[in-house]
Amino acid sequence: RDPNWVLALTGYPLPGHPVPCRVSISPEEPTVEFGTSLLLNCTSSCRNYSRLSWEVSITKTGSQGPGWVSLSIPNVTDWSLELQCFGVFGGHRDIATTTLHAYRFSPPQIYLEGDVVAGKEARVTCNASAQVSPPDPPNLRLTLRGGGLPPSTHRGPSVGLGFTAQPEQHGQEMTCEAALRLGRRTVNASATVTLWVW
Repeated sequence: RDPNWVLALTGYPLPGHPVPCRVSISPEEPTVEFGTSLLLNCTSSCRNYSRLSWEVSITKTGSQGPGWVSLSIPNVTDWSLELQCFGVFGGHRDIATTTLHAYRFSPPQIYLEGDVVAGKEARVTCNASAQVSPPDPPNLRLTLRGGGLPPSTHRGPSVGLGFTAQPEQHGQEMTCEAALRLGRRTVNASATVTLWVW
């Protein structure tokens, strides 16, 4: 019988027909802060490789062991960097590819504009800054909450909230939460200010 016929029927290869060897990279979606270090691992599903190596446009440093090879990047200075790892298994070659993305994220700053006087209009503002690999703008969301006020959420580097100051707000805290979305990962930071109502 044709072994492919059995494979088509069952979805499993026949014994004696091994599954092709594969290489994989972890983390799958590397995202790091610009200027920091990163360690990646490339692993092989088989041990019978003649070569297991990284293909990158930067100086390679790392270590290796049975079935794996690591790549160390001590200082990430590219906003995005293509990374390839390949394994050679006899006549078969498998390649895993991923893209490293770098970002910059400054924690938010929250401040009250002028004195907060009971019965008068007051305003609280929060700013944060972020950079991601061009050409995309950063997916940054800011939320102001607290002080007995409804939360205010805004996309972008700044959010402000105007309100009529009440005596009972004195001593209450307002928090600005900044969330930077990076693929499947989110980086969070927050800042707090205390309301002083005169």
